[in-house]
Amino acid sequence: MLKNYMEILVDEVYNEVKDQYDVCKYDDCINDIKATALNNLPPVYFSSCISEGEKKAFLLNRQMKITVLAKITEAVQLVSQRCKS
Repeated sequence: MLKNYMEILVDEVYNEVKDQYDVCKYDDCINDIKATALNNLPPVYFSSCISEGEKKAFLLNRQMKITVLAKITEAVQLVSQRCKS
């Protein structure tokens, strides 16, 4: 089964920082934040010959986490402007 590792990384980073943002906690808003961030990040898929260690290294890559955090921050600003709560 194909898995977009960028989605996993966005979920992990969002869960680490979600309490730092003043945005509604409704599932729709959270999904909009994640979707907006993902639309501004490249998808990442690994071929079958890549080891689990290399996949884990991607998820732990500090620079990639910083990039994802920046996109989540931008997404929070966009979504909070149009949130109806």
